[in-house]
Amino acid sequence: RAKQWYQRRVRGTVLCYTSNPESVIDDAKLLHGTCISVWAAKLGTFLLFRVLQAGEDKRFREIKRERSRFFKVWMIQGVWVYLNILPSLFVFEADDMNHDLVIVSHAGWLLFMFGLVFETVADYQKTVFRSNADNKGRFITTGLWSISRHPNYFGEIVLWFGLWLATIPFLPSPFIALLTVACPTLTALQITYLSGVPLLERAAIARWGGEEAFVEYMANTPCLVPFIGAGKVIRKA
Repeated sequence: RAKQWYQRRVRGTVLCYTSNPESVIDDAKLLHGTCISVWAAKLGTFLLFRVLQAGEDKRFREIKRERSRFFKVWMIQGVWVYLNILPSLFVFEADDMNHDLVIVSHAGWLLFMFGLVFETVADYQKTVFRSNADNKGRFITTGLWSISRHPNYFGEIVLWFGLWLATIPFLPSPFIALLTVACPTLTALQITYLSGVPLLERAAIARWGGEEAFVEYMANTPCLVPFIGAGKVIRKA
């Protein structure tokens, strides 16, 4: 009886997808848009809370003094946002999709949720750590930060690849799929080699590089992907 029930459920699901393709597309657009909105609300709330708590965003302390430099940074952020949502624009403008690949969209949305939760938990753990007066001047090595030196960035990279994956059934050709994967890839490269990890690593080494506990943490904890990759060996100051 259980097998018959399962077969009926599968047939019913397939029938729903084939008989109401427009409904499936509309639901996909709504879900995809919700994912992006949740990410934006989460990021905006987190940054606002951090600025209200610290009084400013220290990353822009020096940049704001030069209007041209501040304008460049502002424009770069705008381009970054556009590149990230570019694959998603195909979803919102789509009148049709490859229904045989709908499972790929589901996998992408699940990957997005995993990345978002991972990033949110990492941010929350660091916020709680910093709010404890006993931790003033110390670096975090607990929770997700014990398996990655930058778990929040790892989650950010994963969620954008998840959103790109979810767009595949809506893309007009495999070539476009290969082309648009450059969007989350550029985000990963930016975080890993330009504005994210390198800046924080240099600041951390300058501040705690002379502490044995920090040297061991750097040497034994992967930089980005949990459990994968060697740590970073630094010289004690």
